[in-house]
Amino acid sequence: MKKTDERKRDVRQQVWGRRKKRIRIAAYSALAVAIVLITLNFKKILTSLFWDIEMFRVKEVRITPYNARELITGLMEMQTGGNMLFLDTDALREQILRIKEVEDCRVRKVYPSVIEIEVTLRRPWISAESAGRSFFIDRSGKILAPPEDSSELLRVTGIIPGKEEIEGADAWKLDVLKEIEKWYNFSNLQKYFTVESVNIVKPTEIVLKTAEDSRRIIIIKDYMQEKFEQLRVVLEECGKKGVSWEYIDLRFENPVVKYGVEIAPSP
Repeated sequence: MKKTDERKRDVRQQVWGRRKKRIRIAAYSALAVAIVLITLNFKKILTSLFWDIEMFRVKEVRITPYNARELITGLMEMQTGGNMLFLDTDALREQILRIKEVEDCRVRKVYPSVIEIEVTLRRPWISAESAGRSFFIDRSGKILAPPEDSSELLRVTGIIPGKEEIEGADAWKLDVLKEIEKWYNFSNLQKYFTVESVNIVKPTEIVLKTAEDSRRIIIIKDYMQEKFEQLRVVLEECGKKGVSWEYIDLRFENPVVKYGVEIAPSP
C-alpha cells in the first residue's frame, strides 16, 4: 500500500512538472510576443503618450543670421506647434541645405520648446560675364542673386553659367581662379598691380587684366606657383630698373615682357 501511495505521488509530481513546463513556455512565448509588439509599435506608443504634452510644443524658432530668416521662414512655420521630441533635426537640416543660397547649417533643440538654426549663407565670389549678362557665382559654382554691391568682385569672362550653377565642363576654371587668388596673395603681388578681371580663353591662355585695360598678363593653367614666382621676379626687376610694363607672357619657359615708359625706380 505504501509503494502505491509513493507511485501516485511520483505520477502527480511528473504531471505537475510537465504542466509547469507548459505554463513557463506559454508565459515566455507571451512575453516574447509582447516584446516584439512593443518594439514594433514603440514609436506609436511613445507618440500617443507624449504628443499632446504642451511643454514640448515648438513655440520659438531662432534663426541666425537675421538675413537668413526670409529664406527658411516658410519651412519653419511648418514645424511651429509640432512636438520637440519627435523633430528629426537631420531631416530638417537636409531640407534647409536644399535651399540654393544656403551653404551649411546647424539645427539644435533647446528644450523644452525652442529650435535654434545657424545658417551659413553663400556669398558671391566672382562676377561672370556671358552674352552681355552678369552672373554672380560663389566658390562652389552656384549662381546667386545679385549682391547689393558687386564693385569689389573679380570680373571673369569665359565661364558659361547654367540654370543654377556653372556648367560641369567649366569646373576646372573655378580651380584655376582659386589658384590665381592663392598665389597672387602668397607672392604679395598686390603692391605691384591689382587684378581687375580674368579672361579664361583656354587652359593655355588665361589673361589677367589690371585696372589699366592696356596692361595684361598671360598665364597657363598648369605650374601656377612657378609662373607666379616668375611674375614676381619680373615685377621686382621692373621696379628696380624704373620701367613700366604693358604685357607679360608667362606661357613660355622664359617670360616675354613688353616694357613701357621709364618710371622712378623703387628704392
